[in-house]
Amino acid sequence: MINENEKPSLAERLRESVSLKMAVVGFLILVLLIPVGMLLGVVAERSQLRDSAAEDILRGWGGRQLIAGPLLLVPATVVQTDAYERRVTSRNMNILPESLAFEAVLDPQVLYRGIHEVPVYRATVSVRGVLRVPSADPAGPDVQTLDFARAKFAMAVADAAALRATPVLHIGGREIPFTAGGSLQAGWPPHIVAEVGEVLAAAGPRAELPFRVELDFTGGERLQFLPLADATHVSVEAPWAAPSFIGRHLPQERQVEDDGFTAEWQLTGLGRPLPAEWLDGTLDTAAALESAFGVELYEPVDLYQKTERATKYAVLFIGLSFVAYFLFETMGRFLLHPMQYLLVGFANALFYLLLLSLAEHIGFGLAYLASAVASILLIAGYSQSVLRSSRRAGVMAALLAGLYGFLYLVLRAEDYAMLAGAVGLWCILGTIMYLTRHVDWYRPGATAAPTCSAPRRARP
Repeated sequence: MINENEKPSLAERLRESVSLKMAVVGFLILVLLIPVGMLLGVVAERSQLRDSAAEDILRGWGGRQLIAGPLLLVPATVVQTDAYERRVTSRNMNILPESLAFEAVLDPQVLYRGIHEVPVYRATVSVRGVLRVPSADPAGPDVQTLDFARAKFAMAVADAAALRATPVLHIGGREIPFTAGGSLQAGWPPHIVAEVGEVLAAAGPRAELPFRVELDFTGGERLQFLPLADATHVSVEAPWAAPSFIGRHLPQERQVEDDGFTAEWQLTGLGRPLPAEWLDGTLDTAAALESAFGVELYEPVDLYQKTERATKYAVLFIGLSFVAYFLFETMGRFLLHPMQYLLVGFANALFYLLLLSLAEHIGFGLAYLASAVASILLIAGYSQSVLRSSRRAGVMAALLAGLYGFLYLVLRAEDYAMLAGAVGLWCILGTIMYLTRHVDWYRPGATAAPTCSAPRRARP
């Protein structure tokens, strides 16, 4: 005899209450956010390992290079007087060139540390310009004398240890080798210097001195220049198909093709961050580095960025798989256990772990295909038994194949990824709404009849 006071079991309540079933499915989606968050953590960790490997390679090969200068440094005797004392100090008078041209040719290649790769290059840079010898008269009210005999020609190179040969300064008919000069400007990279006192003395005040320097060095990922002359021209060329032009100025002319690129900058001294000459300690020269510009050997969205972006769509895959299971269950009038939902959710989440681990070895495209096929076969095979129908399993396979194809197109469309994602989600939601428009959610096993007008009364 059935006890009317006996409470219905959870299975019976799930079978009878669509709202409770939807609440359980929603809760399971929230639970699966935990492994999804862990997957994002794994992606971040692997990305950090890649960055660490890149830093190791750049330390041994050559870092991100910046060329600043040249400067003419003339020791000056400065007298400062106040109400209490008269102080005499020695500082450098910094003088910038009137014109400057950099011609850089890069020979890029890719170095590997384990499974990680870093773009590096060997660069030959020709530096040409014109310096004007300063006047023998003091350059300011506080400057008492200028010591031309100890003048130096200085250039800052971010990683001077990567120079493959000692640079030589060609100026005034002489060849003067550079030596290490230490950091001569606050916040700047170390300088290399050449003694030019004798050349200045021979040329005389206000003389123009053309100069030339050939630099041969190695570096990694990027090369930048600091425009310091009244007129600066920079040209860079390399057989690299994906350059990224970075910094304060973009090139006026560029040509990017599959076999390489060329780019040219032409700048005037009007926007120069420093005056034509100044005394040490009177300016914040470190701020001038913000005006650097150049080129980066860009790699379009790397596998870690792509995997991270793909993982952000995990909730969509899990949610739509659950929606499909929920509709099959509700319309088919059979009951699925929450564990079966969880297993399908974990199978969806496992796709991203497979994608990351395979992409590090065989590339993102092949890894995506292999992971998608593995995930579809796993879920479709399981669905054939759980949903008790090969037709339903085929629908699940088609649904997942469409989702994986949609996600791959979104990841490929770098500039239009957000737009493609938004439009795709709108289409998915619209499809679900259209397919369930006649479902009577109070009696899910039956479809609601389309609304029609009330019948007319018969005339007496």
